[in-house]
Amino acid sequence: MTESQVEATEASRRRRRFRYLIDIVVLVAVTFLLDGVLGAFIPAPINLEKGFVFDAIGKMLLVGIAWGLIRLRGEKLADIGLKRPVSWMRTFMIGIGFAAIVFIAMYLSEKAGFRRDLSKFKDVQGNLELAVLGVFYALIGAAFYEEFMFRGFLMQGLAMLFGAGRGAWIVACVVQGTLFGAAHAYQNPLGIVITGTLGVLMGLLVLASGRNLWPVIIGHGLFDASRFVLFYFQGPPTG
Repeated sequence: MTESQVEATEASRRRRRFRYLIDIVVLVAVTFLLDGVLGAFIPAPINLEKGFVFDAIGKMLLVGIAWGLIRLRGEKLADIGLKRPVSWMRTFMIGIGFAAIVFIAMYLSEKAGFRRDLSKFKDVQGNLELAVLGVFYALIGAAFYEEFMFRGFLMQGLAMLFGAGRGAWIVACVVQGTLFGAAHAYQNPLGIVITGTLGVLMGLLVLASGRNLWPVIIGHGLFDASRFVLFYFQGPPTG
């Protein structure tokens, strides 16, 4: 390979890496734009039931846009981790085990006084309809969307941007976890730390699973769904 060919190859790699950054910026911009549009047409305050519905719809629209960006750069959903696992049984067992461990750890830590502020979900207590809606939201608007975006689209994009080596994936995992925690700022500073830590742990689980999102989608969904069931009986911790 001649020197000019090497330079051309390197230039092509740099352009492709830069493409991932562009896609991330575009999706973030669309997210804020969508929030602004919804805020303009839906007067605040909005009740929790409508909030679940509109938020889930908005998040599925963002998933569709992210999928379009992935296709435009010549990739498939499998490239960000949304692929068939080797064993669905093993995948479900990992997801269930992860959800159980996190549920127990969070429950005990809250009993010890380490509480995130989840008071926005206080209306779920004693409201069966809202609790059921919350469970569906946990599976779609929380588990699928957040894993697709943070542990899938964002983590893969950052890893490619940083060079795609092992170190790049670790850095990408930490960065996406940090941003995941920041996205939950409404939960108070402790909530940011706890959620960010969980984001990193879920990212590591994705990497340990061969960059497959299904174990964390299942685990995340079961954990959040079980929390809504708990909120129905005793209400959320208020921080």
